[in-house]
This record gives sequence, structure tokens and C-alpha cells, in this order.
Amino acid sequence: MGKVIRLSNIGLKRIPCVQVRCRRNEFNVYLKKYFARPFDYWALDADSKTNLGDVVLIHRIDRTQRPTTVVMHQVERIVFKYGNIIDPITKKRVIQDEFSDEIELKQRLVREDALLFEERRAIQKERLTARMSAVKKSR
Repeated sequence: MGKVIRLSNIGLKRIPCVQVRCRRNEFNVYLKKYFARPFDYWALDADSKTNLGDVVLIHRIDRTQRPTTVVMHQVERIVFKYGNIIDPITKKRVIQDEFSDEIELKQRLVREDALLFEERRAIQKERLTARMSAVKKSR
């Protein structure tokens, strides 16, 4: 699994390919610890559905299916589209740090509160005019 960093076409047949950056753990024998290191792989993109920044799943292909010696993988599927952020656990869309339905709920509550404020203000204005007219009559 990795992120698409470059789109390209190869050969005279213009076969669509993508360059995918995968993070793999590399063991340091002296420190006896794994460190994440990026590796770049070229992969065939038969459907041409990937865009820059997409997270894709790639798998190795046979030597007979390789168009060149450099392209050794094929895009199996798109895991996450770039810009369409969906929480994998709740399956809800995320905008910055909040879920989209929570944002819509807040907006709806603010609109309702604004309407209630206007209604309360109208009621207060009616009471005030009633009191003012009562005071004028008593004079």
C-alpha cells in the first residue's frame, strides 16, 4: 500500500503507469530497531482511475505481463481517494477535525436559535408596546 506520487505513460502504446511511494520498515542491525523508509515502485494502472495523492494497493506481477523491466507491480485497487476523507471506522466524511453530519447539525441548530431569537424579540416588542400603551392610557 502506498501513495501515488507520479502519473506517466510508457512505450509506443502509451500504457498508463503510476509511481507509488510505499513506506517499508528496514531493520538496523546495529541498533536492533526498525525504521520506516520510503521505497518507490512503478505500477501498471490499467483503468487509469488513479490521481495524484491517492492511496492504492499494489501487487507484484509476473515477468510475462511486465511491459518493461522497471514496471514490476500493478494497481489492485484504490483504498482512499485524495480529498475525499472518510473515517474508516465510522464510514463518515471528515472535514478538518469534525464529521460532516456534526457540522450540518451545528448549522441547523444555529439557524433554529436565530429564528427563536427573532421570535423572542418580537414577543418582547409586543409586551413593551402593550406596557407603553397601558402607561399612556393611565395618564
